[in-house]
This record gives sequence, structure tokens and C-alpha cells, in this order.
Amino acid sequence: MKFRLPHLILALSAALIACAAQAAPIVADGNMADWGIQANGTVAGWTPTQNAGILYVVEDQNNANSGYLSPGWGGQAYDAEAMYLTWGKNTQGVMSLFLGMVTGHNPNTATGSNSYGRGDFAIDFGRDGSWEFGVLTKDRSATLKQGDIVSTTNANWAKGLWSSPGVLANSQNPSPYVTHVNTGADVGNAKVAWTQISGAMGVLGGSHWFYEAEIPVSAFGNYWSGDNPTKSFDVQWTMDCANDIITLDPPVSKVPEPASAALVLLGAGLLGAQRRRKAQQG
Repeated sequence: MKFRLPHLILALSAALIACAAQAAPIVADGNMADWGIQANGTVAGWTPTQNAGILYVVEDQNNANSGYLSPGWGGQAYDAEAMYLTWGKNTQGVMSLFLGMVTGHNPNTATGSNSYGRGDFAIDFGRDGSWEFGVLTKDRSATLKQGDIVSTTNANWAKGLWSSPGVLANSQNPSPYVTHVNTGADVGNAKVAWTQISGAMGVLGGSHWFYEAEIPVSAFGNYWSGDNPTKSFDVQWTMDCANDIITLDPPVSKVPEPASAALVLLGAGLLGAQRRRKAQQG
């Protein structure tokens, strides 16, 4: 079968789009394979490889500085080690924000004497230190349950132990570090799950857990329009003591998927070749 060049461009474009559409969807079930990270005991294991457009930060501080993590201490048991983020349509076609997070903190840890439980995901649109939303990782009250997306101000959040790195908070110098939601308005429902990781994350090893969240962006109201946020934003997580805090601050719009970028470059190259061919024939 003989192709004209414009037809060839269209055929290759369709093939590349199909390849992009076949990327494995992320499902909030605690399976880190969705993100292409691997518990293989190497530094490379932290790097996502399966899906394009994943933004991430890694802060594996286990065993560093006699257990100091920043802003507090606690070692592996209170280490927040990596966070991953992307957005797109879920398996039902709903535009969603997807989060992944690796921690050495056991989600079953209770808050008690010298023991501090898991915190909630905090989202700050505008990156101005005002946390507009919390995504609950456990039941917080009779009406605020695990998976709820809660509209908040900073006053709705519990705070950590530290007023600044290494300095304990007190009534005169309270902590600025938000940990979990106490009150607020329920504006939607997310899926939140976690599993214990089998295998060694990074070269330092230790026990790890992987959290996943799938958050419908309609809950964010005017902070999200169509496929992208209307403001830059931060996502943060820590445990109730805030011994270690991990924050990811993605740009307003994502980098195009490699297949999409390749499509643009290929189309431009083939169209250029067509122009050169016409010039030679003219």
C-alpha cells in the first residue's frame, strides 16, 4: 500500500496517540507499581518509570544525624521519604489528582505517650502557607471520615511538636506545622489506601509503607479549571508530631507526555521534509 506523506503523518500520529493512551492507569489501592517505583534496594528504585508526567521528591533520611529528620527526631519510624504526584482522568473518566507517598512511619501507630499517629495530606493553593484542603487518612470525628476532602483554614488543623527545626513549641511560640484536620467543611470524597512495602526501598532499607490517594479535582472549586489547577500548589504530609515533613510543589501545568512530545517533533520533522521535497521539485 502506498502512503502520501500527509497520510503517513496522520497514521504515525494516531499510533503515537494510541501508545500514550495505553499507559497504565493509577488506582488508589496502595500498589506502588502504578508509579513505576521499585523496592529493589537501590537509589534508582525511588525513580518513577511507568507513567509520564509524574512529579516527585525523595528525602530518604533514615539513620542520618542520630535520628534527626527535620524539624524533629525519630529515625526510620518517623521518616517521610518520598512523594509522587500526577493528575488526569481515573478509570471512570473523572479528572483526578493522584498522590503516592513512601514513609517509614507505620500507619497503625497510635497517638499516645511518646507515640504519634499518621497525619493527613494538606494542600496549599497559592503556596502562601494557607492550607485550603485536607485529605483525611483516618476518621477524625463523627462526621469527618477517612477519605473525606475537607475545606480548611490553618485554624482547622492540629499542629506538631516543633516551633522551628529542633525547637519545641510552647504557648508563646506555637508550632506552624500542620499535621491532621480537626474541623472543616466536607467538600468531597477521595480514595485513600496504603500497604506495607515488601522489599528494601533505597540503600538504607528498613520497613516502609506506601500511601495512595485519588482525589476528584471538582472538590477544589475555583482552584481547578478543566485539566489543570488555576494556581500553583503544595502538597504536604507528616505524622502527628511533625518530626519529618515532606512537601511537593508541582508547576501549574504538567510537562507533555513523551508520546505527545514525540508526536509534535515527528510531525514538525515530516512536514519539514515535505516542504524540502516540494522545494527540490519546484
